[in-house]
Amino acid sequence: LPFDEAVEIFKEQARAFEEGGADLVMVETMSDIKEAKAAIIAVKEATQLPVFALATFQEDIHTLLGMSPEAVAVTLEAMGVMALGANCSLGPEGLLEVAKRMVSVTSMPLVFMPNAGLPRLEGDRTVFPATPQEMAYYAQELVEAGAWVVGGCCGSTPTHIEKMVHTLKGLPLVKREAPSGMKLAGRRQVVFIGKDHFPVVIGERINPTGKRDFQAELRGGKTAWARDMARKQVQAGANLLDVNVGMPGIDEEKLLALIATAVQTQVDCPLVLDSSNPMAIEKTLKQIDGKALINSVSGEERSIEALLPLAKRYGAALLILPLDKKGIPPTPQGRLEVTKRVVDKALEMGIRREDIMVDGLTMTVSAEAEGPKTTLETVRIINKVLGLPTVLGVSNVSFGLPSREAVNATFLAMALEAGLDAAIINPNSKRMMETLYAGALLAGRDPRAAKYLEVFSREEEKEEEKTKEAHDPQKALFNAVLYGDKELAREKAQELLEEMEPLDISNAILIPAMEEVGRRFESNQYFLPQVMASASAMQMAFSVLKKAMKGREGPFKGTVIMATVEGDIHDIGKNIVCTLLENRGFRVIDLGKNVPRNQIVTKVRELLEEGHPPGKLAVGLSALMTTTMTEMKRVIEALKEKGVSVFTLVGGAVVTTEYAQEIGAHYAKDAVEAVKVVEEIMKEEG
Repeated sequence: LPFDEAVEIFKEQARAFEEGGADLVMVETMSDIKEAKAAIIAVKEATQLPVFALATFQEDIHTLLGMSPEAVAVTLEAMGVMALGANCSLGPEGLLEVAKRMVSVTSMPLVFMPNAGLPRLEGDRTVFPATPQEMAYYAQELVEAGAWVVGGCCGSTPTHIEKMVHTLKGLPLVKREAPSGMKLAGRRQVVFIGKDHFPVVIGERINPTGKRDFQAELRGGKTAWARDMARKQVQAGANLLDVNVGMPGIDEEKLLALIATAVQTQVDCPLVLDSSNPMAIEKTLKQIDGKALINSVSGEERSIEALLPLAKRYGAALLILPLDKKGIPPTPQGRLEVTKRVVDKALEMGIRREDIMVDGLTMTVSAEAEGPKTTLETVRIINKVLGLPTVLGVSNVSFGLPSREAVNATFLAMALEAGLDAAIINPNSKRMMETLYAGALLAGRDPRAAKYLEVFSREEEKEEEKTKEAHDPQKALFNAVLYGDKELAREKAQELLEEMEPLDISNAILIPAMEEVGRRFESNQYFLPQVMASASAMQMAFSVLKKAMKGREGPFKGTVIMATVEGDIHDIGKNIVCTLLENRGFRVIDLGKNVPRNQIVTKVRELLEEGHPPGKLAVGLSALMTTTMTEMKRVIEALKEKGVSVFTLVGGAVVTTEYAQEIGAHYAKDAVEAVKVVEEIMKEEG
């Protein structure tokens, strides 16, 4: 569903709420932060009602798409809601952990409405196990952790609420203070910027200037180079990544969004959207997760009019360039005046002061000898007068000079002494990173030398980890699947066909790579976006191998009929299972969602009547709600009544091992495990 279409649908609902007399709108049970943003925008633009925004979390304390509680809180806070928090999903104990993590990053009013425990089936009845006493106990724990509003979600009864009210009566609210400064968020990581925090590294390398390989990929609409560079910069120590695709002859609106979303499949850190094209910025803000930094808005009226509304609407932070139609002010005082003007406009529009930072404008020393001195003084005056965090594009200082890194490193050290809060540099430069850590230590920004010791104590270990994978096509293909690089996966699969058999490539590289993806998913290193990206990369490589096989595909692995049972319209998990099964060589027949049991039985009988081996046929059933779980049992009973003998696999958020055993089915807790179960059963059946 396109973002703009979602906004319009939510607007229709919001207007109906207001016309019906609602006091506020609660955007709740959100597992996709982009959907939450669309709903919040709709309510704010279509009504005068305040908004509460609540996400839903899984047992790994992340949303379905892998966002951490901290990242969710920072993102929702920036959207201008009255209160934020979480509901449904976990029972009260699980949401207490979410609350503690949200409290660490925000002082906003927090709302928590847990289920009365995780639901289970007893017979054909859905039971929520948490008693009123348990709910009341955790309600008090939530308030003491920092919640301002508590309630109940699925399974909560008037008795639960009554007990909570009685327990909480007279309990004081906890006053909280979040860390100072600017906050940005990626999918999982939150970064603080300001005088009370360690200086931040903004990776500068995702920029086509002077990079022919990246330029060629942009022209071809490819993302492999940017994905790889994103990983390398974060591994080298970047806290944020600047994303710039500006070059002649390309569609910047399309490519900025493409590259930014591709980068987010690789790294958890926040993004800096570096573009002078407001339409490119807006399109990208609709497609990425978290809270980004817009780089940048100047003092020109057209820039202010175009970019400030985007920051306000989509909950982004702003980087101010202190220049206007007259050019760059030659003095620090002149730059301060331009900055003040933009800040005042932003505050008038409702943009928070903590969502603004300032670029001191690095001048090239070879063109203007006093330029760097003016830049450093600008950093000082912005910090002193406005109290806003500052950033510099450090490498601009040395343009046109030999031994540029020496100049860059020295300028960075001077800027840190002047109070610089963020540096746009190449994090893969050892000299620049050493200067940053040592400079921050000497400038008093690294108490107890904690960061310095953390980094340099592992320096030798990092050197030992370097490999020659760039020259090893097998390792390159493995990593292409592991990191979800479709283009590279296709290229390396084609290259390896010159020296390996297709099945050997699949068995020795593709399957082990997806197994590693599965391990990372199970250990909460990977989430659904990464799993799907890796599955797509494997699919791309496998399509190359299939063409080369020409009838040598190997033994038939089996067929799996997939369906979300009748009454249930949730199919995200089922679709992921389908993709992973296909990638492992199984034939998948996807019947869709809300599928009547007779349709499932009919399809199974058709295949068996056509001579399909029973031992190589499986039925996979999905249900997300306890009210539709029981349909799984009815499907299995219907198969038995028709004398159909095939093995069945069940899964879904509310399905348990015990329930699967009760109805005579195999159980998989997630898509990765579903593939394992199917492979084991099919293998046993021969």
